Amino acid sequence: MTTPQWATNLVVKVNSITVTPILSFNPTFTVPVVPLHSLEGDNVAHVAQPATFTFTMAVQAIGPVVAMLTDLALKRTSFTVEASEASGDDWSFTSLTFTDCFITSIATTAIIGGVPTATFNCICLQVTPVANG
Repeated sequence: MTTPQWATNLVVKVNSITVTPILSFNPTFTVPVVPLHSLEGDNVAHVAQPATFTFTMAVQAIGPVVAMLTDLALKRTSFTVEASEASGDDWSFTSLTFTDCFITSIATTAIIGGVPTATFNCICLQVTPVANG
C-alpha cells in the first residue's frame, strides 16, 4: 500500500476575499446523537440533537484582513467562509463553504519582535461540503 503524499495548498476566503497570511483554520462539526432508553431495554432508539458548526482562524495582523474581520465582528455582520484547494487535489474535499457565519470572540497576541496574531472564534448556521472526485 502506498502512502498518500500531500501536494495541495488550501486557501481560505471570507466573502470572496483571501485571508492571508493565515496560520490556521480549525472547523468543528458537532452532530450529537443521544441514546434513548426505556423500561423494556437499553438503547432502543436515538434522539438527534441540532448540529452546530464552529471554527477558529488564526491570522497574522499584516494587511487589511484582520481589520475587516474585526469590523464584521463589531457590527455583528454575517459572512461566508470558503476553504478550498488553491492548487493540487489531495484534499478529501474540493471545498467547504460555511454560510451565515458570525464572530463570537477575538483574541489578539502581541509578540515582542514578531508579528501580532488575531484568533477569531466563529459560529455558522450552515455548512456545504463538496467532495473531491
